[in-house]
Amino acid sequence: MGRCRDEASWLLLLAGLVLTAKALEYEGVPGQWTRYGQWDAKATGELSFILKTNISKALVLYLDDGGNCDFLELLIADGRVHMRFTIHCAEPASLHTETRINDLRWHRVLLSRNHRETRLVVDNEEKVAEVKSKRKEMVVASDLYVGGISPDVRLSALTSSTVKYEPPFHGLIANLKLGEALPLLLDGQAVHSDLEYICAIHSPCNKGVCSVSQGEVLCDCINTSYRGRYCHEAVQKEVEGLAHMMLNRQGQEESVATFKGNEFFSYNLSLTPIQSSLDEITLCFRTLQRNGLLLHTGRSADYVNLSLRNGALWLVINLGSGAFEALVEPAKGNFNDNVWHDVQVTRNLRQVTILVDGILTTTGYTQEDYTMLGSDDLFYIGGSLNTADLPGSPVSNNFLGCLKNVVYKNNEFRLELSRLAEQRDPKISIHGDLIFSCEDVEALEPITFDTPSAFLTLPRWNTKKTGAISFDFRTTEPMGLLLFSHGSLQGAMPDKPRADFFAIELLDGFLFLVMDMGSGSIKMKASNKRLDDGEWCRVDFQRRGRNGFISVNSQSIPFAANEGSEILDLDGEMYLGGLPEDRQALMLPPEVWTASLSLGYVGCVRDLFIDGQSRNLWRLAEVQSATGVSSFCTRETHIRCARDTCANGGHCREGWNRHICECNGTGYLGPSCEKEATMVSYDGSMYLKVLLPRTLHTEAEDVSLRFMSLRAFGLLVATTSQQSADTLRLELDGGRVKLTVNLGKGPEVLLVGEKLNDNEWHTVKVVRRGKNLQLSVDNVTVEGHMTGAHTRLEFNNIETGIMTERRFISVMPSNFIGHLQALSFNGMLYLDQCKNGDISYCELNARFGMRHIVANPVTFTAQASYLAFSTLQAYASMHLFFQFKTTSPDGLILYNSGDGSDFIVVELVKG
Repeated sequence: MGRCRDEASWLLLLAGLVLTAKALEYEGVPGQWTRYGQWDAKATGELSFILKTNISKALVLYLDDGGNCDFLELLIADGRVHMRFTIHCAEPASLHTETRINDLRWHRVLLSRNHRETRLVVDNEEKVAEVKSKRKEMVVASDLYVGGISPDVRLSALTSSTVKYEPPFHGLIANLKLGEALPLLLDGQAVHSDLEYICAIHSPCNKGVCSVSQGEVLCDCINTSYRGRYCHEAVQKEVEGLAHMMLNRQGQEESVATFKGNEFFSYNLSLTPIQSSLDEITLCFRTLQRNGLLLHTGRSADYVNLSLRNGALWLVINLGSGAFEALVEPAKGNFNDNVWHDVQVTRNLRQVTILVDGILTTTGYTQEDYTMLGSDDLFYIGGSLNTADLPGSPVSNNFLGCLKNVVYKNNEFRLELSRLAEQRDPKISIHGDLIFSCEDVEALEPITFDTPSAFLTLPRWNTKKTGAISFDFRTTEPMGLLLFSHGSLQGAMPDKPRADFFAIELLDGFLFLVMDMGSGSIKMKASNKRLDDGEWCRVDFQRRGRNGFISVNSQSIPFAANEGSEILDLDGEMYLGGLPEDRQALMLPPEVWTASLSLGYVGCVRDLFIDGQSRNLWRLAEVQSATGVSSFCTRETHIRCARDTCANGGHCREGWNRHICECNGTGYLGPSCEKEATMVSYDGSMYLKVLLPRTLHTEAEDVSLRFMSLRAFGLLVATTSQQSADTLRLELDGGRVKLTVNLGKGPEVLLVGEKLNDNEWHTVKVVRRGKNLQLSVDNVTVEGHMTGAHTRLEFNNIETGIMTERRFISVMPSNFIGHLQALSFNGMLYLDQCKNGDISYCELNARFGMRHIVANPVTFTAQASYLAFSTLQAYASMHLFFQFKTTSPDGLILYNSGDGSDFIVVELVKG
């Protein structure tokens, strides 16, 4: 780019210069810029160009409304294209592509405006971002700046406060078009016209013939294997030389078929079994999908498997002495780029050689001295009935895309498998609607669960004896339910229902598998590192009977269910990303903590395959009109938490493309802590009790509330059971908050705080995860660990103010006098739900609102009046609380005599 030439003849320095757009070379020096006529992108419009660069950070183009609200900027960040725009002062929408463009190759860029949406296409990668604004149209007042911003433009006249500090672009930009028109180049600085050099030195035509006409670079793709505006689309055409390897005779037509996930074909080897020391497999594939079975033959410990896994080729060969595995990755990008790729696998005794696109990529050796491959099974092409069950298969799903010219040959015979399938050979079995031509197969677009309440309903999973599920997910949030399904309720005890279930969940950033096949649940940690880092993570679950494995990013962990049943009976629907709001018909196992805690997944999911069959998630979302589910997956990089994002003192933390307001301690609720929480007043004789529709069992709880009281003792909240002594109880005890947890084997107690009966608001939070306890009061936290084997809490009621369920309680907590607010139990805001009538199972005589509390008042109208009670049992300790109101300066308030000369007196003397 920095070749020598007469600079003076090419520098665009003249003010008011009017030229048509052309190929320009940007030097990347400070003060560089070009200015084009305005792009009318208010509602709709397209802008396209090609570029070539080797830099990783720069400004490409910019426009705005003159310093008010609206702007659109296109940048290079970390060698990738990054776009950001906004309308009507809304939160800017942004996206970044995965395609690296700083490789000194030509790349195609397209911007397409459609009201609140802007689409960005870089080569074959397409992404869409939407701004959530009240106005649909973008205001465009500025000219179009490319490669930099003129130093003469004041910072106050730019809507984006950072764009002027972006590094200038360094490289080539050509064929800039607004729709189909060439824009007017008004003026610029430190930029060279490269029009007469571009075809000779920087041709973007990919071996096509390059020419220039009316300021535009044109490509003629004749005599190439490509087509398209820049000869960038591969044509289905034989590569000379490879055809000799793949076909018996030159000139024979290609045999090609389209696979859409449910189709495959197989060849029966039972009459001509393989027994060879030399094999060669050749095929061509084209796909947009990252994972899928290309070819497999053999069983037990004698097999060959060729698959796509995470966009790379994966070969597994076992000759009876252990598996040989080889991974082939392209130098750049992935093989799922919708371009034809040629594969040749050759085995000579123990030596294995792999060529991809004519380039030797891998050579290795199988284990030990076994040299013969034997197979009298089926030869599977493009998939199978149960791909996860094939020995050595690194994937569980079938292929999506086009396969052609699949040929196997050894030292005895040659099988042109694609041609035999097309000719309907008797030894070929075709499954599904296999099309013998190459059709475009759409990639399974990712979806985003935008909120914790979003979910999708999947069809029933028939997985009694075997099953496989694989998917990718991507998030920055540590907790969430990814998959859940259960079977029919079993067992004779209606208060303790049991059912088979299956779940995959994220807990504190780690992936967990939870499952019960009828003989007891298993819960295993499937990842040894946190997965909430915002990167794509691949999950693959496979099971046969009681045994199986779960793989996370190719790291497999085996599992074995408990002795007994080998059937996983799931006859209910499967849920992805969360659970429906109405869960009365669901049996939520206590082992699935995210289900108990009402923590839905927020993030992206893609490439879901169930038993090898693909699921089009976005189509499912559209059919179900799923709320909170959006198409594509874009990670917004800007910070959402600002000083005033959360109202009323709420704490803001970053989520996946959202802010999360933690409203504990504020007295407010809602997404931004904007709604005042319901307050309930108790006078010592009042209570509020939630009678749950059925007995609940949990192993994890999140409880939070606020309280205000003058009394040092009193029940705040407790779970109670009609069948057992199980309880989780919070109470005031001597001015401290006391947590008591009893799971049937004796109580565990935690205490925190002091002098909390000061008539001020205090915030309490309890977190239990299995045997681990955490109690916090006003940000002072203590932790505990429960002993014993029990982790399950059983309860029928949630009680506040007074504990009415007393059958299993030996020492009753005192009744509460004071105020409660913002009670949340596992995501349920029971005080607010009772007040609003959202639930019908509330029993109460407590009063809503901030009431003046006078408990059991008594008036003494004369000096001779008194009340007599039984003797106070003070002994070693006691607590006495009362309130009084008088205008008399002197008087006996309380007297209690004891043994001998012991007594207690409380009196008023001179006020």
